[in-house]
Amino acid sequence: DLSLPSGNSVSCFVMLRLFHLTHEEKFLKIATQIMESQAQIAAENPFGFGYLLNTIYTYLQNPTEITIVNSENSEICNFLYSKFLPESIMVTINNKSQLENLSKFSFFAGKSFSDKTSVFVCRNFTCSLPLESISEINSNL
Repeated sequence: DLSLPSGNSVSCFVMLRLFHLTHEEKFLKIATQIMESQAQIAAENPFGFGYLLNTIYTYLQNPTEITIVNSENSEICNFLYSKFLPESIMVTINNKSQLENLSKFSFFAGKSFSDKTSVFVCRNFTCSLPLESISEINSNL
């Protein structure tokens, strides 16, 4: 996990992210198994497990979930992409068909695609109303 993250660390983060996007417990179970099996080693050698420790931090902090719907407004997108948000999971929906395909998952349900870029900031599986300005987004982060 030094300059190149280990496969375990990356797969753990991916499973945690999938859990937050789909709410399927099987992904959380896999992620926690990886974290539990590697936590002691990571604690003894933190410099060798940076990616895994970041994943554990994300898990413990209950990440902020950020969904960008319609990335046309580059100012809003660049604002979010440039912020250091280690405790967040960010997803960008680029078109209506993407959103329709993902709407079967509760993370994406109830969101609609429009001509304007809108951002949803969610914590503990509760989302904000659509945010359409940088100041609104910033105050919700």
